[in-house]
Amino acid sequence: MDNLKGKSILLLSPKFFNYEIEIVNALKVAGASVVWIDERPSNTFFTKAIIRLNKNFLKRKIKNYYNSVLKQISDKQKHFDFIFIISPETLTPTILTSIKTQYLNAKVILYMWDSFKNKGALELLPLVDRAISFDKNDAQQYDLSFRALFYIDAYKKQSIAFRYDLLFTGTAHSDRYNFVKRLVAKIPELNVKLFFYLSSKKLFWAKKLSDKEFKSIKLSDISFIPLNHKTTADLVHRSKIILDINHPNQVGLTMRTLETLGAQKKLITTNSDIVNYDFYNENNFLLIDRENPVMPNTFINSEYVPTESELLIKYSIHGWVCDVFQLNL
Repeated sequence: MDNLKGKSILLLSPKFFNYEIEIVNALKVAGASVVWIDERPSNTFFTKAIIRLNKNFLKRKIKNYYNSVLKQISDKQKHFDFIFIISPETLTPTILTSIKTQYLNAKVILYMWDSFKNKGALELLPLVDRAISFDKNDAQQYDLSFRALFYIDAYKKQSIAFRYDLLFTGTAHSDRYNFVKRLVAKIPELNVKLFFYLSSKKLFWAKKLSDKEFKSIKLSDISFIPLNHKTTADLVHRSKIILDINHPNQVGLTMRTLETLGAQKKLITTNSDIVNYDFYNENNFLLIDRENPVMPNTFINSEYVPTESELLIKYSIHGWVCDVFQLNL
């Protein structure tokens, strides 16, 4: 696949568990040359917290940051075919207008892998040529294109012996921790592997003070060092069933859902929209109720039914690039 051969892309996205690196690599596989800019001026706990609270408090810092990095880029590169923006947190209409003025012939593409109510960015929509969301509700409400997330190559199916019956790895947000703990207590006969992550101890203590869901969570229950893709993929490959607990305010499928599909593992999820996807098979996907989760033994004990290769290609990162850039796979 080299449909982007000879094309140059300016990619702006926050750092997110190294997925930005995977996206850069996938774009290069498609033939493009890529320059990546971290969409945040800093990734310290303080900066992230202020951005989520109100990015206007960092208005000067954000402006100076973009002025600096864009000058460095413009000194080396005078042309881009695409400006590709992923779930921006600090980008303003003024800054984006300045970038567009600098690269007049570039097509601007926005992809949201978070819901607008969680990240904002609605103010950028009038300035982009193509806007895409992973959230069906957002896509319908704002008249955007829809495209689910993807799985990276590390999650392609491998023939490895099972070590775990059930696996959960993810960020400790909303009701996730307590829900998972209650669910696992109902199935003591299964060999379960759990991993909960937060980006810093400061965030943990802030949540302890402000979020009732964290009142019973101990510091030792949380890891502050994320798993890398190699380790996570190995855990997925060594597990029979993956557990996915989506954010209550989000209908878009999580990255874990697509990674489970790529690995061809069974999935238990709280996301009711799973039944509306073309890869859904009730033998492979179990929808559970957040208030009263039930896991039938028939689901746990049955084997995975292989997914069609066309669907596996579609939901790979390479299929995602093709959909976002409207290429032939």
